[in-house]
Amino acid sequence: MKNRKFTLGAGLFLSASLLLAACGGNASSSDEADAAEKENGETVEVTFWHAMNGPHQDAITELTEKFNESQDEIVVKEMNQGDYSSLQQSIMAAGVSKDLPTMSQLTPGQVPDLAENNLLQPLDDLIVSDTAFSKDELDDIYEGFLEGVKYDGKMYSMPFSKSTRIMFYNQEILDEYGMDVPASWDEVIELGEKMTEAGDGRVAMGLENSFEMEFETMARQNGSAFIDQETLDVEIDSPESVEALQFLMDAIGNGHARTAGEDGYFSGPFSRGESALYIGSSAGVAHVQPSADENGLDWGTAEIPAFNGEQLTLLAGNDLGVYASASEEEKEAAVTFIHFLLQPENTAFWAMETGYVPITRAAQDVPEYRAFLEENPTAEAANKELEYAANSAMFKGHGEYRNAFIEMLDDVLVNGTDVKEALTGLDQQTESIIGN
Repeated sequence: MKNRKFTLGAGLFLSASLLLAACGGNASSSDEADAAEKENGETVEVTFWHAMNGPHQDAITELTEKFNESQDEIVVKEMNQGDYSSLQQSIMAAGVSKDLPTMSQLTPGQVPDLAENNLLQPLDDLIVSDTAFSKDELDDIYEGFLEGVKYDGKMYSMPFSKSTRIMFYNQEILDEYGMDVPASWDEVIELGEKMTEAGDGRVAMGLENSFEMEFETMARQNGSAFIDQETLDVEIDSPESVEALQFLMDAIGNGHARTAGEDGYFSGPFSRGESALYIGSSAGVAHVQPSADENGLDWGTAEIPAFNGEQLTLLAGNDLGVYASASEEEKEAAVTFIHFLLQPENTAFWAMETGYVPITRAAQDVPEYRAFLEENPTAEAANKELEYAANSAMFKGHGEYRNAFIEMLDDVLVNGTDVKEALTGLDQQTESIIGN
């Protein structure tokens, strides 16, 4: 499992000093081109890099075309850069060559390094305007999404392709053991014990190979601050964190849970009926549905289990950032496009087409989306979680931390390293990365 390092945010640039040397530490501007555009009355061009493929590509193309047709002052050119790893590499290369797009998709973990190297444009002064968001529109965005796009007290991106963790369940297995859909981890273990006693070769709970989000969620449900976003105080090896990880290791050790292993993602084993439950991304419904339906599963989704009575889920996915090298007119145009994408009917359309969640509360009331939820009840659980969804902390060096996090879990799971010892090691590594 050692090859499962998280790479999207890791080593965004070879080093901060290398990038600063290559880029001079300052964003370039194009004031002369800006002035020429105004004099000639030409449209403003916004280049938009993303990593959407398949149906997601079709959806972003449709929204972009809709925006371009809705007005005659801005033309957005969306450009697929492959997968997320390829997109990151394209941003790295463009940062060094000073040829960045106007805007792109970003993972939250990328933001600190880009911001520290003066490549991202803070959006605070651009977001609220006559051509962008009103205060009421900003207030309508779920708090968890807005908190997740801030770094060092500034807003460096806007939420877009966002997901939560949800629990998939196999109703036939639950019925077989006389269990309701578990609302707590204690109930998950109760189901696991019943299945073990019956000699059932299936497991109660399935987890992704990279289950760091599940562990952090449980630790924070249990009262651990984990990493405080405001102070960056690190409490990864707190007693609450130790209890949560030991609970997970015991569940796996007792055969009540397992990771995906060679399947890569647990959507496959769950779809084949190999577990009663599975925690994964809400955007994974589209991956589960075809195989589950083909195998005749009676399945659904629910909010993730509470640990020691507390509800919390972590947000994942991507945001939209604007680059400091763009002209002022291009920056304003990019924010106008972002405002369009987050309009209730458009974020609802995006959610229906892709499996991500709507960004605003108003989108929940769009008639087409209400009808969609009635026809697709598996999308409801993620929406219920939005009111208590939270973010992992963002900080410079986040990619390095994420790799160390996953290696720590591997050491505990594969090598049997003591939970407390492993968490203390990660705690110390993280403090060193952050510089506390």
